[in-house]
Amino acid sequence: MQQLWQPGWTDFGGEFFSAPRLEMEPTPPPIPIYVGGLSDVALRRAARHDGWIGDLISTDEALARVARLAELRAERGLSMDDFTVITPLTDAFLPEHFARAEAGGIDGVITMPWMYYSPPTCSTADKIDGMARFRRDMQLD
Repeated sequence: MQQLWQPGWTDFGGEFFSAPRLEMEPTPPPIPIYVGGLSDVALRRAARHDGWIGDLISTDEALARVARLAELRAERGLSMDDFTVITPLTDAFLPEHFARAEAGGIDGVITMPWMYYSPPTCSTADKIDGMARFRRDMQLD
């Protein structure tokens, strides 16, 4: 895919898929590749690309994974400056929790903010109210 996203003609012959000589026009803007997973193999794969998407883990576990990703990228001569980290956190409830995650290199947190205030079976109106309340509680206004 990365070859196809570059200007000009390309072809591909792989173990599971082949494509004849072709060109994608217009050439798309850079498309980041984010890799998910918690294993060291997944982190190694993510470190070669543009970002990592974690799974439900604690902030401490996520920060340890960020440190590991930084090591793996450094081994390749890559910095974390252009690398994106997004993960759900099981223990982030207050602004200071999210600030700690951000300070540790986590760029985004996946969350269902209404779950902080309502049961999983809540109505759409309750979800909307929960999102508004989360925005207020996190001082995002």
